[in-house]
Amino acid sequence: MAIPSADPGAMASPECQLAAVFEQIHQQRMLGLPILNPALRVAVIGGRRWQDDWVGVLITPWCMNLVLLPGSGSARRPGAVGSTLCIRLPAGTFELIASYEPDIGSFAACSLFSPMQGFADQPSAVAVAETVIAGLFEPQPAGARPASENRPGISRRDLLRGKLRG
Repeated sequence: MAIPSADPGAMASPECQLAAVFEQIHQQRMLGLPILNPALRVAVIGGRRWQDDWVGVLITPWCMNLVLLPGSGSARRPGAVGSTLCIRLPAGTFELIASYEPDIGSFAACSLFSPMQGFADQPSAVAVAETVIAGLFEPQPAGARPASENRPGISRRDLLRGKLRG
């Protein structure tokens, strides 16, 4: 059976849809777990259309993820849940994990932070998410090698310090 994928073009607001689904997950599946940071709430930051897809940063009390919702015309299709999908953004190539939620369909996510205990409050989590999404879409200077070619990946420490490129 084929799993339907999200179509950001068909959604009235991918940000609202993603936030609503993860708020429901928070209330129904995660509530009361010790991994939660009670100072945080579900939010979607910096969502934008990119090529045929939608990309944004999802903040929850348990994680912060880069999320890709594939569009109907997209060549990037998340495979089976748990499989990897590599996407190329202006800052480099990133590996995302395929996932599925009935109200979203297939999507892919890359963990940026988990757990979220390092964040004192919602504004600090939002500031990091804004820095991350801005850095991911920063154009590479002429002749520069993408971050993915300079080092194997981006550390969480580098994300917090705003060092998205080598």
